[in-house]
Amino acid sequence: MSQLANILRYERAGSAEKRKLLSNSQFVKALESTSCFWNKDLDKFEADQRQVPKRLSGYKALVQTEADAINDSTLVQEEVYNTIIEGTIPFRIARQVFPVINAKSYSMRLVKGENSGYASRVSEIGAPGIHTIAYTKQDIPVEDYADRPVISKDLIDDALFDVVAEELRNAGARMENAINRECLDKVLNGANKITTNTSNPTGTHIAVSDLALAVKNPKKYNYMPDILVTHPTAEGWLLTDSNLAYSAYMGSSSPLVTGTVPTLMGLSPITCTATDSATPTWDDTTAGSDVTAFGFSKANFGKIIMRQDIEVTEYDDPIHNLMGIVLRMRFGFDVLKEKSGFAIYHK
Repeated sequence: MSQLANILRYERAGSAEKRKLLSNSQFVKALESTSCFWNKDLDKFEADQRQVPKRLSGYKALVQTEADAINDSTLVQEEVYNTIIEGTIPFRIARQVFPVINAKSYSMRLVKGENSGYASRVSEIGAPGIHTIAYTKQDIPVEDYADRPVISKDLIDDALFDVVAEELRNAGARMENAINRECLDKVLNGANKITTNTSNPTGTHIAVSDLALAVKNPKKYNYMPDILVTHPTAEGWLLTDSNLAYSAYMGSSSPLVTGTVPTLMGLSPITCTATDSATPTWDDTTAGSDVTAFGFSKANFGKIIMRQDIEVTEYDDPIHNLMGIVLRMRFGFDVLKEKSGFAIYHK
């Protein structure tokens, strides 16, 4: 895997960094050990740079000593892992809207109590009364998730690092979407799914007015929703809402320039492109049962329990000519207080 890591390292480097790599004696020595002719004149670096990927394909190893081997192992972790994480970034949705709690076991027990009651009026020297809340417990189990991108040794030997990097990014995206899907499934289909505060759009599709009507429902239970998650179809309808179009005339051009829904009714919006299951509820095909948007109080609604974030394990599979990578992650999620959220159906 040292070959893969160094290919990725070379790909990421700018001209100055590439010049630095090629001026490294070990790097040059490794290239000279191949059958390729190596031009030592670094003044011709710019002209010869396009030939470097071909030369990289044949090098044996940059590391000759035990100390260098350790450093190379670190390089594998950094370059490969960083490329994988790049793929997760566009799909970091659930992590943004749900609090993440680090776990130390295969399950975590959380204690919860409903918001209720008021402080009592007392005289100047009167003793305050004792207010009690009925607490309940809820266990959130941790499950394992994994992915194995297919990277053939031929890709590495041929220095097709752009293809390799794309495979790693795609694997990272699949891992992140696993979190999104699990959270969606629990919110819409789980044992503690949103059932109390549900509504249908008053018109032919979701609009800003529907959000205003939906937000009032959690507030009746003393929760203050601040997050809005939209299906791509719902996002499209909201962007066409005249309320957002008129806001451009008042100096806020964000919807028209960036194509993103601004904060509405105190709700910070985010669009989730993942689906919740094989027969999804998070969809835009069936009116009255598919959910097109939901919102909640971030502090109260649900929690992600993270036992092990994305980790990378490497292996060699010479029989199948693969340079193997396995991505693993352990996490759990569940809704804790469903009354702190609301759901709007597709129409």
